[in-house]
Amino acid sequence: MVTDSLYAPYLDSEYKDFTSRLSTTDTLPRAGMRIPILRQLAKDFDWREYEIKWHEDVILKGLAIGLSKLSPEEKIEELKALLPFLSSWDQTDIIVTVFKIKKKNREVYLPFFLSLLEDGHVFTKRLGIVWLMSNRKELNRDETLERIINSDDESEYYISMAVAWAFSSFYADDPEIKDKLNKLSPGTRRLAERKIRESRRCKPL
Repeated sequence: MVTDSLYAPYLDSEYKDFTSRLSTTDTLPRAGMRIPILRQLAKDFDWREYEIKWHEDVILKGLAIGLSKLSPEEKIEELKALLPFLSSWDQTDIIVTVFKIKKKNREVYLPFFLSLLEDGHVFTKRLGIVWLMSNRKELNRDETLERIINSDDESEYYISMAVAWAFSSFYADDPEIKDKLNKLSPGTRRLAERKIRESRRCKPL
């Protein structure tokens, strides 16, 4: 099955045009679905019954997997099958929100998402970086930041931007990490400094 009839009542052509301009890396067409609606649909969505046709299908399946009652191990296996379809920053950044680290899943989630930092696929690697950033307060700060810095690659914009975003988030938590800016590549450092300057949460550099 495809999601056409599921999406039909909610399609928003203006939103589709707007989000299409924000991403030039999509490998699938956008249907025009707003994220809050996808989150709502994901609660009762059987992702195994649907093929991937639209950009939003990847997000919907990722959300549904994370929200499901599967074991942590089963969720990761389902997520692995979705990784080849990742092709944009919004897919990665939205999917990670439903894979929060908890005591019962820590031993499964942490090794998996750390392993993504070694992946050669840009958006799979970004998924790992953004997950570490999002769950940083449940992890060892210094080790996690070091892993993120070591994954820096200014030749890949969406990796560089993810590292810069993560660094600014760590900096907002603790400005004492300022000296670690020197460990970033020049391009990523410039992005991180800009994000810090623009953030109301961050102490001025």
